[in-house]
Amino acid sequence: MRDKVLYVLKLIGVYLAIFVVCSAVFVALFHTPILNGIEVLMYRGLFFIVFTGILAAVCMGVLRHFWKKIDIKDIVMMFVIYCCVNTVFFVLVPVTVERSVSVFMLSYMEENRDHSFSEEEIKEAFTDKYVDEYGAFEKRFKEQIETGTIIDIGDGTYRITSTGETTVKLFRFIAKMFDTDERLVYPDED
Repeated sequence: MRDKVLYVLKLIGVYLAIFVVCSAVFVALFHTPILNGIEVLMYRGLFFIVFTGILAAVCMGVLRHFWKKIDIKDIVMMFVIYCCVNTVFFVLVPVTVERSVSVFMLSYMEENRDHSFSEEEIKEAFTDKYVDEYGAFEKRFKEQIETGTIIDIGDGTYRITSTGETTVKLFRFIAKMFDTDERLVYPDED
């Protein structure tokens, strides 16, 4: 029994060590020029997660040569656990920070903490800075072209693609399933 407990603790330690090291590599990749051509943070991050997930599995495979109790299922589980945990964290935190109105609003107020703001002043700062100066709309619009959900017709107009229509159907399904504000997925309905 004691041997089994020690084995499990060692294995957990191996998983954690590989997870921490590969997660540090994941974060470091954002500070390199690798895949800088991918301007959509989420897509760049997902590529990095898969890459470092493979790295984590390879590390587990290398350790298998030194510790025979590691088997193929541990290698597969290392990849799966690593990718799942990092994807959840990445989408919930960095991607949200990059896209969040709340993050901008709170950060703006913190930088100007000596001032009390009316709701109208915050709304104006949001529109002037986030939307106009920082090009929030243009950035999201360009993302949709890159992802293939809308297409440039060539005469200065754009149309939704079949991929875009499928994406909207998925969003509407999720909105219904989680009872979110459906005005965002049915903007023309009153």
